[in-house]
Amino acid sequence: MKIGLLTYYGDLNCGTNLQAYATLKAIQQRHKNDCVEVIPFHAFRPDCKPYLSNATPQSLLNDCRRIQQYILFKKESLGVRKDHIITHIPSALQFIEERKYDVIYIGADTLLELDRLPKESKDITAYWLTKNIRAKKILLAASCKNTEYTKLCSEQIEKLQHSIDDFSAMGVRDITTYNLLTNFASPDKIEIIPDPTFTLPIDYAPIEQYLQKNRITIPQRSICFHTYRTDSWCKAVAAHFRKKGYTIVSLRPAPWADIILNALSPLEQLGVYRYFSLIVTHRFHDTIFALKNGIAPLTYVSDNSYTTTLGDSKCSSLIKEFDLYPGHIIDNPSQLKAEYFIGRIEEILNNFHNRQKAIENKIESCARIYLDFLDKSAHY
Repeated sequence: MKIGLLTYYGDLNCGTNLQAYATLKAIQQRHKNDCVEVIPFHAFRPDCKPYLSNATPQSLLNDCRRIQQYILFKKESLGVRKDHIITHIPSALQFIEERKYDVIYIGADTLLELDRLPKESKDITAYWLTKNIRAKKILLAASCKNTEYTKLCSEQIEKLQHSIDDFSAMGVRDITTYNLLTNFASPDKIEIIPDPTFTLPIDYAPIEQYLQKNRITIPQRSICFHTYRTDSWCKAVAAHFRKKGYTIVSLRPAPWADIILNALSPLEQLGVYRYFSLIVTHRFHDTIFALKNGIAPLTYVSDNSYTTTLGDSKCSSLIKEFDLYPGHIIDNPSQLKAEYFIGRIEEILNNFHNRQKAIENKIESCARIYLDFLDKSAHY
């Protein structure tokens, strides 16, 4: 049997690549005698550029290392030797059909989003597939990001219905995607399942070797930031906590940080979170990796393009699932001010340890629910 995994991969986003890796490994473990591969297709060119804002000669050298590490990860861990970037939707669907898969798993990440289509487009992306592709199709922790039924045109609704009717099983990652699909299918045919990275064991050898090789010591009291270059509040927040004795770490070049870690491979970054007291981030997978490493996240939604009209987002769904809402998320972009962050961080540092055991149990539960769905889906 030939099994294809249709997913995002290959950019410089640690979470994107590790969700693809976790999904691939989980499917391979259940199909040891079958051909299982990442479908080497992109509907858009993956972002593989160095950080240019606040760049220094050293940070650019680090970025070159990071890019090479990600290329190596794609080849060795994901098994993709050649990418096919196909922006023309009919051609993309033809490419997937010609590979003759028996089963196609679609997910995870925001694979079902429509944001990447041209403005006013009446189409849907190739990641939704079509009945013309003769394979069993299973949604596996897929997300539509912020796509809402009421914002779809009639042509998109018809195309989505055509595709969704052909899914054998539907496991989605968040309530927003669940709500979207219930307009096309009975709710009892749709399950909300966790992200695949909950199943990924953490090997700390890669990050330990990296830190030792580069003679980097991260003090016990450290706060990590993974932010946008335009987040002007960062400097004041960092200065406040440096005065309180914390070392400031950043995962991108930032003149206000004490340690810059912008050269990490995906597997190195997966393990680095355990060295921090807390991470401030806008990224969904940073939040998961922080929880898996036993450290506190403070996640923020940078702008309203990530949320639905009801205020839901993939990050808020995750925080609510771990019973950390609203303390561990800032989901109102108007509150992105230094004073607001400082207050939240102080509270989290004082109280997070009380939630540790419950979080560990929840992580185990998430992994089990995901793998149980994967096992069940094989029989649909």
